[in-house]
Amino acid sequence: MKRITAIIAFVCSIFMANAQDLIRFYQEGKVGYKNSKNEIVVNPSYQAGSEMKDGIAIVVSDNKRGYINRSGKEFIASKYDDAAMFVNGLAAVKFGGKYGFINQKAEWVIQPIYDEAHSFAEGLARVQRTGKWGYVNIKGEIAIPLTYDFAHDFSSGLAAVSIGNKFGYISTKGISIIAPQYDGAMAFKNDNTAVVNIKDESFVIDKAGKILREIEKYEEHERREKK
Repeated sequence: MKRITAIIAFVCSIFMANAQDLIRFYQEGKVGYKNSKNEIVVNPSYQAGSEMKDGIAIVVSDNKRGYINRSGKEFIASKYDDAAMFVNGLAAVKFGGKYGFINQKAEWVIQPIYDEAHSFAEGLARVQRTGKWGYVNIKGEIAIPLTYDFAHDFSSGLAAVSIGNKFGYISTKGISIIAPQYDGAMAFKNDNTAVVNIKDESFVIDKAGKILREIEKYEEHERREKK
């Protein structure tokens, strides 16, 4: 029994070692990738490249973006004008002047019909067309109509959206939770608080829109510096 357990542990250790993300490095202005043993897996030939996350990195060649995996293989060719990391199995990419979402086989799951698109957050992705923002689900269905002048990603169940020049917060169902009344609004954090701006002043609010406290000027400066 001990022998079997040892074998399983050994196999798992090998798997984990092979499953480690590659490490980005720079050489003569080009990007390549090494493994944890400092061995070069991808020669430094790309114009740019993201850090590898969950076995995938975005790479740039001839101003076009594609994707490589842990083996260093470019499993999605560099043909996109813009590209984001995969979230929920989908990645926002720009092709032919429009944004859509592809899967890891480079198949269009959500057709490129949007003027702008961002990665999924809490099951929804914000998209923009003809100047208006809304949200789609992973099936490409419009989950929240494109009626907002701007929209942020969902965080802790709420997203900051603007109508005109004022920001408020909506739920993942598109229900207005905090009416548009702020000149600026940030995402809710894990402690269920968010920072909003009213004219030149900043405040911390809860999910009911109640002001918990004002942020002093020096505190705001320090908070931004730490980002």
